Amino acid sequence: MNSPIQAQRASQSIMYIFGSGSIAVGVKNTLLGTFLLVYFNQVLGLPAYLAASAMGIALVVDAISDPLVGIWSDRVRSRWGRRHPFIYLAIIPFALSYYSILQYPGSIAEGTITEGELFNRLLFLMIIMRLSMTFYEVPRGALAPELTKDYDQRNQISGINMAFGWIGGAGIASIAYAFFFVETPDFQGAQAFLRPEAFQQLAFWGGLAVFVAGIVSSLGTHKEIPNLHVPEERPLEIKKFLREGIETISNRSWIVLFFSGCIYALLVGLGTNAGMYHNLYFWQWTPSDIQIFPTVAAISVIISAALAGPLAKGREKKNIAVGIFLTTIIVGPLPVVLRLLDPYFEVTLLPANGTDFLWWILLSHYVFETCLGSLGFIFIGSMVMEIVEDVERTTGRREEGLLGTVSSFIHKLIGAGGVFISGIIISSVGFDISSGATIEELTGPIINQFATIHVIFAATLPLISTALVLLYKIDRKDHLGNVEDLGYVEE
Repeated sequence: MNSPIQAQRASQSIMYIFGSGSIAVGVKNTLLGTFLLVYFNQVLGLPAYLAASAMGIALVVDAISDPLVGIWSDRVRSRWGRRHPFIYLAIIPFALSYYSILQYPGSIAEGTITEGELFNRLLFLMIIMRLSMTFYEVPRGALAPELTKDYDQRNQISGINMAFGWIGGAGIASIAYAFFFVETPDFQGAQAFLRPEAFQQLAFWGGLAVFVAGIVSSLGTHKEIPNLHVPEERPLEIKKFLREGIETISNRSWIVLFFSGCIYALLVGLGTNAGMYHNLYFWQWTPSDIQIFPTVAAISVIISAALAGPLAKGREKKNIAVGIFLTTIIVGPLPVVLRLLDPYFEVTLLPANGTDFLWWILLSHYVFETCLGSLGFIFIGSMVMEIVEDVERTTGRREEGLLGTVSSFIHKLIGAGGVFISGIIISSVGFDISSGATIEELTGPIINQFATIHVIFAATLPLISTALVLLYKIDRKDHLGNVEDLGYVEE
């Protein structure tokens, strides 16, 4: 080679327009990962294990639908391209299911709805939401490796995508804490998190955000359709369909990233769900105490996204991801561990609850942890894109949709898998609203048991993720070789 290879690249404007679609994903993640379990468990009275079970069943449906939609979108030939027909079809049911799931159906304590009716309602709406999410997220995620084939620019588009997702999630959370979850005579202090009317307000504005973000991103990238890959016409034969799908996901790098990403997503989802219970009962905060946290998180992610490109310049993505995961093991559970150790050392390792000093310590920790988590997802997402050309070189097929189920399923696990584990833990320690536990018990022994179990998961899961990432085999040199062999270079 006489000159460096320059792979096909996307314009800056298209990357940002594409990334804006993740606002809908972030808004959804905040609902599933932060508010939904608390709403059904603490407000409506559904036992946490039942709420978690409904979400778990819906996730199984999701796990089946993701690869099927991915394979389907890889093979579609239409004047609207491979991906956009699915995205357009999904936007309205996605927004409507978000709105519907937070409507107030009555509570078990009031006797206006039974446990079984509430479970069935949650299960039905979760399945609808997850299917619409599949039709939105899988094809949209497949657009990223189509838009750019450059090793370093994929870090950038992954970072932009991540940043917009956090802007959406943090934005809706900040608005909710500031304007929806306000104290009233009936809901004072931390109990403001449990005000039913606040969830209805969240339903409307969150659903609207999902709709607008989906429309803006899909219409904005529509003009790129003529420049995207057009697959050869192939009949949809079920046996061949499945055989080719299995051949594609048999790629070792895909397998290890899929499972590594899923485990890391469980960690993030567990932390998010545990966070709400920690806020209520462990740190004993009010909504106004943490109002600024989502905004700070979004800013942190934007900074992380901006730094991802320079950080990875000339370095291997795998090595960076491993370093991030190992750091998470130490940093993630540290404040909770220090507080739990207080009674054993008979000293106060952290300032007392309600003090400004503690607030600043936990804010700083939250910023650092958010930066680590976002960088981890950025590099995992970017590494997934390299698998597209690796598979195409071997099989002759571009399978962005199927391979992209890594990213989509990971995002969904944040909301569902974390909820499922949290729900089991919550019920096992007696945290359900129907258990009859007193406030003193909830803010003492029960929350401490919950926190201890959470710490064990927070230390174990990233260790497993790290071990899996070490098995990923595509480096910068391999990718450049694939791009050159396939002809994806700038003229």
